[in-house]
Amino acid sequence: MKYDVFVSYRRSDAFTANLVAEKLRNLGYSVFFDVETLRSGNFNVQLYDVIQSCKDFVLVLPPNALDRCISEDDWIRKEVCYAMECKKNIIPVLLRGFEWPDISISVPRHQHLHGHACSEARG
Repeated sequence: MKYDVFVSYRRSDAFTANLVAEKLRNLGYSVFFDVETLRSGNFNVQLYDVIQSCKDFVLVLPPNALDRCISEDDWIRKEVCYAMECKKNIIPVLLRGFEWPDISISVPRHQHLHGHACSEARG
């Protein structure tokens, strides 16, 4: 299946990410949300295939969401880097309390993410 939107999130904020995914579905978008969509097989390949084929990449950012991105093994980092390599439209959704860390030093490949237009979730 081809998706319009890939939703990337930390497991600690899966509830909010699911709300974002549901709202997008209600607006008529086909949404990839991993816990609902991934099947057996190679997890990495499936994620990268969906990122490559989708139009938009929504990144749900609760407080401290990017702190673990200093590790090259971090999945948020991997997903964002791949979305950037694929030149996807990245839409950060900033949750209450999120602040941009100084990622230009700790995560050089993400330095341009901070310049993307953002949506702030208000509840």
